[in-house]
Amino acid sequence: MAEPAEIDDINVAHSALRAWDSVVGNAHPEPMPLVHNQVWQVFAEDGRRYVLKRLPEFAPGAGPVDTFRVLSHLQAAGVPVVLPVVTDQATIHTVQADRTYSLSSFVPSDSGNHELGPSAGETSYAVGAAIAKLDRALAECPWQPKSYVDDPVPQALGEALPSLPPELTGPVAPLARHLGATASGLPVQRTHGDCNTGNVLVRDRQVSGFIDIDHLPLGPRVRDLSYYLASRLHTHVNHRQDAERHTAAMLAVLGEYVAGYHETYPLSDRELAAVVPLMLLVEIGSASWALHGWNPDLATYRRSATTITWITDHLDELTDAAALPSTGA
Repeated sequence: MAEPAEIDDINVAHSALRAWDSVVGNAHPEPMPLVHNQVWQVFAEDGRRYVLKRLPEFAPGAGPVDTFRVLSHLQAAGVPVVLPVVTDQATIHTVQADRTYSLSSFVPSDSGNHELGPSAGETSYAVGAAIAKLDRALAECPWQPKSYVDDPVPQALGEALPSLPPELTGPVAPLARHLGATASGLPVQRTHGDCNTGNVLVRDRQVSGFIDIDHLPLGPRVRDLSYYLASRLHTHVNHRQDAERHTAAMLAVLGEYVAGYHETYPLSDRELAAVVPLMLLVEIGSASWALHGWNPDLATYRRSATTITWITDHLDELTDAAALPSTGA
């Protein structure tokens, strides 16, 4: 049975949806499975599908207007993104009961782990290339949204790592100097900033859509690639039945991801060397957030801890796997 707060959320979301009456007609929002944020899928009267999202009270980075302008640029550049659907009142979002909502088209995606599929290498290369195309378009964007600076070394090693238990600080401490040296001083630009596997939708061996592009910090461009790779590795390392087979499949295509990015938006030698260290820094930040963020989650922390331990135990193997394939540039 739904909790009173959940009933209130769905009722307010239903009222907010009326702002798009001419688009969706007599539609009702339904909670999306496997999504923790307040996001609902909407089936319009004409059969089309949409996503209704409650925007956070405080923007994670860029505000709605800046985000809309950047998304417009990305769409014009051929990057697969979705723009908010304009309301019947000619706005990009609506406010209901002091809560702000936006509506966008539903982006289809495949379920499952593509690294284990018959087209694993092709798909991984295509995803790397798509992230590179996104980053290149962001670098060329004339709009400069107000957001934060993403500086992964001090944020992960100076702030996040000291907040973690000894089970993680112990294995990472001997690597701290190497991590700091390889991940510092990298070229910076506007980036996605939250380029995890949930925000990079894949269908038929291609990226079908980038979503939740509302962080948009200034930071190392290669971190978008590392962020995605860390989230994919996180999924495989924590597979309940067959983690060993899953991580082996991930290692087998890691170089294809890097090659796809590099051949689309060439990386310097220093950036290539930083791919794996940044993956570890991403997981350190995730573990700290799981313990000390707005909604601490011990289960999420444990999964990040498992991934961090795996990376520290297999750092050389991971580094070799991330090297460009012999067929790469």
